[in-house]
Amino acid sequence: MNGFDIHACDDWLTCQLKSLDTVHAASAVVRKQEMWLEVVSGLDSIAVQFDPARITPVEAINLFREHLSKPQTSRGTLAAPITIPICYEEEFAPDRQWIAQKMGLTVEALIEWHSALQCTVTMLGFMPGFAYLQCGEDVTEIGRLPKPRQQVSAGSIGIIGNQSCIYSFNSPGGWPIVGRTPFTLFDPAKDEPALLSANQNISFRSISRSEFDAISRELSR
Repeated sequence: MNGFDIHACDDWLTCQLKSLDTVHAASAVVRKQEMWLEVVSGLDSIAVQFDPARITPVEAINLFREHLSKPQTSRGTLAAPITIPICYEEEFAPDRQWIAQKMGLTVEALIEWHSALQCTVTMLGFMPGFAYLQCGEDVTEIGRLPKPRQQVSAGSIGIIGNQSCIYSFNSPGGWPIVGRTPFTLFDPAKDEPALLSANQNISFRSISRSEFDAISRELSR
């Protein structure tokens, strides 16, 4: 129990953990506890928010330490694997030529390669539902764009190397964009607003523009 260095700031507690696997396992335990208003997992840390009207900071720290001390040999209940449809048309993939050149591929080969990738969600962050992904194979370092865009469309898939991301809202961004999904990454009207969750396995499926439009129409009903 003394191995957890917990920091408090107002109604938030944070704790650094030794690895991403440990973060995922700890998150699975902590999320089962009803007293935390919010649980945010990072690459090497976990943070929780508590209600000061219900428990004192000292009580919250002790409870957080107790929950972190529970056995974490299991990764907990994982979200089901999901296949994300992606349209790689130039309209949705403004950086596909640039990425292909960085990787020494043709655009056609890039699409074939990317649509076969297997990834894992490392964490959600930056904005609600925004997913950071880790690829299971070595990928050429691509890097960020020399100049960030003022507007990146929701559903855009960025890639900088082994790390990828999926934008949940329209926003500025500096990731090279390889395609776009018609799926909605965050819907506050749903019981589970975020489509993806940490430690979830993801695969991709290449779709045409007409299929992209059809899926978008179906989801908007």
